[in-house]
Amino acid sequence: MKKNILITGASGFIGSFLVKEAIKRDYQSFAGVRNESIRKYLIDPAIHFLELDFSNDHLLDAALTKFSEQYERFDYIIHTAGLTKALHNAEFDKVNFENTRRFIHSLQRTGLVPDKFVYISSLASYGPANNGAPIQSSKIREPLTAYGRSKLKAEEYLYTISGFPFLIINPTAVYGPRDKDFFFLLKSISNHLELYIGNDQQKLSFVHVSDLVDAVFLAMESELHHQNLLVSDLKVYTSKEVNQLIKHHLNKRTLSIIVPPSVAEIVATISEGIGKLRGKVPVLNRERLKEFKALNWSVDCSEMAALGYQPQYDLDKGLKDAIAWYKEHGWMK
Repeated sequence: MKKNILITGASGFIGSFLVKEAIKRDYQSFAGVRNESIRKYLIDPAIHFLELDFSNDHLLDAALTKFSEQYERFDYIIHTAGLTKALHNAEFDKVNFENTRRFIHSLQRTGLVPDKFVYISSLASYGPANNGAPIQSSKIREPLTAYGRSKLKAEEYLYTISGFPFLIINPTAVYGPRDKDFFFLLKSISNHLELYIGNDQQKLSFVHVSDLVDAVFLAMESELHHQNLLVSDLKVYTSKEVNQLIKHHLNKRTLSIIVPPSVAEIVATISEGIGKLRGKVPVLNRERLKEFKALNWSVDCSEMAALGYQPQYDLDKGLKDAIAWYKEHGWMK
């Protein structure tokens, strides 16, 4: 019999790729979505949809109970549902921590605790490196943002649950086809503008969404549990090297500007204020600026490498793949 896997946040960027891979690996695949979720990238007829309202105990229990009556249990759950942008910082705790805790309680009440619960967190829950060395899984946690703190809070909660079989994945910046955040950087370069905050030597790490998906399944199907796994493409780039690669693939020349942090703070404050008036979260706000100013986001992925993780995309190859998709689908010329 096929094993049952539930992927929450399935309509999102990472979630939709995880669903595709689950089907490819012949899992009976359940896409956890909200009633109002856009399902544009969830069109495979093999997908079973499971509508989940993580904010309501009664509705959550009812949905899971109904599932168990027909399919019995989940072998695996990959929990990607969460909030990466918010107008108000309190929203991060509500969605990323409280909803995760509520979901786990419902799994326990309904007898649907899986063989392994994989929580997709973020490098933001660690915060940047404090020196020139890369971030390690044992690093003292110092998240810079409300988003990072909310993800850390959910992680810490998992470690308090006796007997609960979890694994935590902490990817660095994820990019690839369909990603909107990295697309913003590409558009800036496409418009001949190359911006840096403070300096152009910030250490950065990335992971293509396809490599992240491979890492998640590799870890999920392993014997590992009760630990954090950092994921990147195993390379480190400076912010200048990143922009040079983008310019190469877009065949663009740019005006390079290094913005003083004090000026960036003023711009971020104004941008954030305008965003709140419009009801939209701007790419540059005071929370994100904290991460943009940090000097070292390089990552040590020793634990993943020990599992046999071998990423197929460095940033050069990954950019070529992402840009080709953006052009094919009319996002850019």
